[in-house]
Amino acid sequence: MVKPQPGENCFYQGGMMKQEELANLLDSLSTQIEGWLCQFNLKSKYTHEDIINDVFLLVQRLIESGRLELHLDVDEELLLVRIKGDLREPIINPRAWLRTVAFNYVRALFRKHNRFLDISSEKWESLLSTEQSNAVSSRHPHPMQYIQNLELREKIRQLPDEDSEILELFYFKKLSYAEISSHLECKGYGRYTEETIRQKKFRALKKLRQLYL
Repeated sequence: MVKPQPGENCFYQGGMMKQEELANLLDSLSTQIEGWLCQFNLKSKYTHEDIINDVFLLVQRLIESGRLELHLDVDEELLLVRIKGDLREPIINPRAWLRTVAFNYVRALFRKHNRFLDISSEKWESLLSTEQSNAVSSRHPHPMQYIQNLELREKIRQLPDEDSEILELFYFKKLSYAEISSHLECKGYGRYTEETIRQKKFRALKKLRQLYL
């Protein structure tokens, strides 16, 4: 196997293998992520699969924005290179780096939850009615807003209609699972429970992840 040269785009040479190795490294963090969700009292709101899928997408944004590169060495092990202007900084331990990214992501979720715990109902309604506000609804505190204006939405639209609809409603319309269920029923998709919608969202995210492989 020819070793990829620095600067090669990860989507053009060995792209699928690199993305699969990235997915495998993230999957290997499942137990630790479960522990963090328990530690931060988020277990009832998120699963380790939710975190893995979201971190996978965040890494894709770093790659597509030119701030991170993925390569495979001669043993087909994943190499990550961080780009800072003209500087190229190899990440010595990719798994440890991904673990840090995942931990920081879980901690950010925890902070977003706590940020709004003591806000009065009147103040909350005011925040929600302000379009400029970046506040996240207490029923859906999820830090995916910062990828909203990026090209991810185009990939979501490549999914089957129901999958695309669920992700659009969840991440961009900020609807709850119950609201998504009612919306889909009105559009003739069927009557789903909230748990079914959660599972469908998870499966849709897995399909979205495959679009990067």
